[in-house]
Amino acid sequence: MTGFMQRTARKFMLIRAAKEIKKEIEKAGVDNLVALANAGQSIVSTYFNACSPQEKAGYRRDLNAVLQMGITPDMLLEEIARQIPEIAPIMASKQDYKRSEVQELERFLKES
Repeated sequence: MTGFMQRTARKFMLIRAAKEIKKEIEKAGVDNLVALANAGQSIVSTYFNACSPQEKAGYRRDLNAVLQMGITPDMLLEEIARQIPEIAPIMASKQDYKRSEVQELERFLKES
């Protein structure tokens, strides 16, 4: 039963984290971010570069907590793409883009 509860908790946290990121994406404007993605520019780095140091610290803390539960950056991006249909085709058609976004997210988490 413990394994089932862990998987359920991980899935819940994945969906919750993606919803929080989705809210931030909607603030920035989905159309703007889709245009960036189509141009090959990183949505992750563009967004985090615009954040204050305090916001970055909060995001790092929250994302690290999610990762400690066994959720990978790749899983998180897939869930975001599932929740934002406009981004899903970009992620599906451009594997290199998706891989670079995962790397940008990992780089952000390693910054101090």
